[in-house]
Amino acid sequence: MKTRSVIATLVIAIASFGFISQAQAETFAFASGPLTNLDPAGATINGGFTKFPTKAGLYIQECVAPVGTDRPVTCSDTLQVWVTAAGGQGAVSSTGGIAVKVAGSITGKGVVADCTKVQCGLFFRYDHTAPTDTSEDKFFPITFKAGAAAPVLAADEVTVTLNGVALVRNVPSNLAYRADAKIVATAKSGAAVTLTSLTPECTYVDGTFTALKGAGQCALAYSTTATATTAAASGNFPFLLVPGTQKVALKSLVIAKGKTKALPMTTNFGSEITYKSNSKNCRVELNIVQVKGFCSLTATAPAKADMWEALDSTIKVTLK
Repeated sequence: MKTRSVIATLVIAIASFGFISQAQAETFAFASGPLTNLDPAGATINGGFTKFPTKAGLYIQECVAPVGTDRPVTCSDTLQVWVTAAGGQGAVSSTGGIAVKVAGSITGKGVVADCTKVQCGLFFRYDHTAPTDTSEDKFFPITFKAGAAAPVLAADEVTVTLNGVALVRNVPSNLAYRADAKIVATAKSGAAVTLTSLTPECTYVDGTFTALKGAGQCALAYSTTATATTAAASGNFPFLLVPGTQKVALKSLVIAKGKTKALPMTTNFGSEITYKSNSKNCRVELNIVQVKGFCSLTATAPAKADMWEALDSTIKVTLK
């Protein structure tokens, strides 16, 4: 009975902020402890969800209040919680307690905001799996009591590239099944960057991020440790998985007239290849081709659902 009365009190306390809702009708319900008179040197808001979205997870960040129905412009680079229904590596489960750290001064993308002088709060939004959907956007104002905020160090600036192209935090990129995906991560401070795959559909090993499926989603997390001049940085890069591209390890063939040649029997993914001659100058039986003159071959292999696309490739045959 005591627990129920505490939750009821918290829900009532949140409901008293009649101006906090965005224009969208969010479906989640979050109850938390005091949102006012917080310690500017650092505080933790403890709460939990009584309802949670089914479409995707949520990010909770300390941000400067948005203008109208726009999303906040300045949000903390370090004070963020990722909540999902199942929890898991890098995320907090929506069914348990949610602890959100806040501070009287925040730094976001190089901009420092004094939350004792401007309105700040907790901003809720869908996570990287639904980045453009604003239907769950919601802002809970918080206030701080008089006092000095703890010195705030800017978060380390981390750059992560995929095959030489910079990734954008919380913005999905496409990643094909078993595609060559080389990851390079650097921190402006020079600190080491730790990279981790947050989902079993992908692996990260020695600088290579590999999709083990051709459908679904993955996320690559990064983190650094704090230094004397920078705060620790963390975040993740989401990926949408797409079917892999089947290939035959032969684009052209040079062979003497009347000779035979064995062709690859399987694709790069192990599917059996079927060959067909496009003229009478070539004769193909299984994977053996005999050439009388210039011709071309068609190589085909079936697709595999949620893994790779079908192969349909042309091989040019010339005489030497």
